[in-house]
Parts: sequence; C-alpha cells; structure tokens
Amino acid sequence: MKIFLVSLLVLLLTACSSSFQTSTQVDDKAYLQLVGNFSGAVLRLDNDDGIDLESMKTFKLKGEKVAKLSVTTGTHQVIVERSGQIIVNRKIYVTNGNTFELRIP
Repeated sequence: MKIFLVSLLVLLLTACSSSFQTSTQVDDKAYLQLVGNFSGAVLRLDNDDGIDLESMKTFKLKGEKVAKLSVTTGTHQVIVERSGQIIVNRKIYVTNGNTFELRIP
C-alpha cells in the first residue's frame, strides 16, 4: 500500500511540473519619440524632405507635447531645424520594439 501511495504521489508531481510554457511578444517596429517645443520646427530624418512638427499628430505626456514616429530599425540621422537654424543634429540607433526619445528645445 505504501509503495502504491508513493508511486501515485510521484506521478502527480511529475505530471504537473511539465505543463508551464512562456512566450515573449516583441514589437517588430522601432520608434522615434519627439518631446518638447514643436513651434516652427522641421524634422529631417536621413536627409529626407522635412516634416513640419506642428502639423504632426501629437499627444500630451506629463504636461509636454509628444509625437511618435515609426521608423525602420537601424541607424538614422535626425536633424531638427527652426527658422533655418539646426537645433538638433543626432545620429541614433534603434532596434525592434525600442523607442528612442529626442528632446526638442
């Protein structure tokens, strides 16, 4: 009888331990998040045509104006100009699922 109960207990313990599985979901996009003063600012990403930051869809985050752009993964040259003067000139690197935040003064 003892052998039967011990065997049953071992069987129950081994059956329950092998059913746990995990999965990780990663966003396959990268993002550039701009925060700050968009007044009169123009964004140039990788020497493309300029994007007027005032006309972009924005939202408020902790009282600040924020815009979020989807970008390809890898290295990008980000230039922000205001009144023809460069106020931000950065080279950034983003990977899948990551967001690079850039402050616009």
